[in-house]
This record gives sequence, C-alpha cells and structure tokens, in this order.
Amino acid sequence: MTGATGFLGRHVVARLLDERLAVRALVRNPQASLPGVEAIPGDLTDAVSLRSAMQGVDWVIHAAARVATSGSWAEFEAANVTGTATVLAAAAAARVKRVVHVSSLSVYAVEASGVTITEDSEYEAGAGERGFYSRSKLIADRLALQAAHGGAPVTVARPGLLYGPGRKPPLARRAVKAGPLRVILGSPRYLLPMSYVENVADALLLAARTEGAAGKAYTIVDTNVPQAEYAARYREAAGEHWRSFYVPAGLLLPAARVAELAGRALRRPAPLTRHQLQRTTWSARYDCRRAERELGWRPSVDLTEGLRRSFAAQQ
Repeated sequence: MTGATGFLGRHVVARLLDERLAVRALVRNPQASLPGVEAIPGDLTDAVSLRSAMQGVDWVIHAAARVATSGSWAEFEAANVTGTATVLAAAAAARVKRVVHVSSLSVYAVEASGVTITEDSEYEAGAGERGFYSRSKLIADRLALQAAHGGAPVTVARPGLLYGPGRKPPLARRAVKAGPLRVILGSPRYLLPMSYVENVADALLLAARTEGAAGKAYTIVDTNVPQAEYAARYREAAGEHWRSFYVPAGLLLPAARVAELAGRALRRPAPLTRHQLQRTTWSARYDCRRAERELGWRPSVDLTEGLRRSFAAQQ
C-alpha cells in the first residue's frame, strides 16, 4: 500500500495485520517503523520502485497524498496527480487484482444548502477557487475512474472528515480558540460528515475484496452531524469547558477574495478561499447507501465512542 505511515495508512495496516495478511508498503523513509510490514523504499513518482513494490501483490490501497496546508501547486500536482497516475500505471503493469484509491468528499459539487450527495452527484466546478489539495484530489479522482471505466480493477473511496486515535479530532471545518470561546465558522445547523478512521479502514478492505466494486466509487461517512451537536459531544469527550460562537461565513468573503489574489501572486495556496467558505455555508447530507448495499459496510464505531477513543489515546 501507499501512505502506510500516515494517519489513515497506519490504521489500514493494523487492520490488514489483524487479518494475518501479508503487507508490503512503499515508504520514502527506509527507517520508517512499520512492524510486521515489508517496507520497500521508493516514491510515488518513481515508476521503477512502484513496479518493483507491486510484483506479486493482489491489492493496492493507495492512501498516500499531500495534505499539507502549504506548498506550491507543483508539489501537490506531483504527489496527488502524477503520483496517482504512476500508481495506476504500475498496478496495471503488475496485473494487480484491485486498486483502491482513497479520494475525498471535496470532489463533489455542493450547489445549494440542503442537498443530498450521492456517488452520482456532479464533480465540483470552479477549479480556480479551490485550494491546491482539493483541486489535485479532484484530478486524481477523475484519473482513477477513467482507468476504471477503461477496464482497470479500480475502486474509489471518498471518506469524510477523518478522526480517530493518533490525531486530535477537528472541532469544525474552521474554528479558532478565543479564551473561553471556540469561534466556529458557519451555522450551528451545518452538517459535518464525520468518518472514524477505523470505520474507513474497514470500508477500504471491503472495497478491495468485493467482486462487484471494481469501477465504482463509494462515499464513506459515518454520520452527518450538526455542528452544534458535534461541538457538545466533542467538549464532553475532551473534558473541556468552553462555549461555541458561530460566525456567518459570508462575512469573510471579501477577506477570502484578497487571500486568493495574494495566493496567486505568491504561487501559494490561499489560507482561506471562497470555495472553502461556500463549503461551510451550504450544508449537504452525504448518502452512503451504496457502500452499505454493495460492500456490506456499516460503521462499527459511533461518534460518541469514536471521540472517546480519540481523546483517550492522547492521554
């Protein structure tokens, strides 16, 4: 697999090892600690190392991606676009039985508040307003499905906001600490598509195993929870005492426009974009019935327990 040393990747590796499956991982750092895993030094853009790593492999779970909030477009393009294209080509050459590409909900268009998003919903347009991460993940998602439609055994998984042991859960898409307050961007009714990391790992294995999953995309979201309810559960699980203050996203549109212009001039991702503000204004419900029906996936860990485990792991 790729991305084995990342947040999601480590949980996927643990799940594979629990099932006594042999795991081979492409790693940039030869000293990476992955007990029980055959680590192959290499890079996503290095076709030679990828072809070597995939020899004799049945499944490829492609979870590697550049997710940083900084960096140039060339860096995001190399990791997320060129890297995905190279993985798909190497898997085809090695005759891998299934490639599971880990994508993102950001590929979907949310055109109005209150919409329901399924795997048949349109791709997001307006690439000029997107951050480099979202833009590159959309292109990679297209590449994966183009390969699938050409007959390659590729499945795409689109998780929501990932949280779980090993990473502090996000409080919101955008939140700022201000003394006894947590200033949260958007409405208290805005729906957060939360995905507990171990539930996502389960879905990825089902996507690799399920015969009819090739050529399909699956949304993997545990729950669509209103921000106010999520903040209350977060506060309880963390044992913290603060109050939420919600700021309408529209108030920041002028600042986002300025940030976009500055980002283009500096060739860096803007810290805030109009696209991101739209995503915190227009609330969508993500429908996962295809994953439930075709993969037999159900989230085994609910939000309350997931938050409890996440904060317990930090102690």
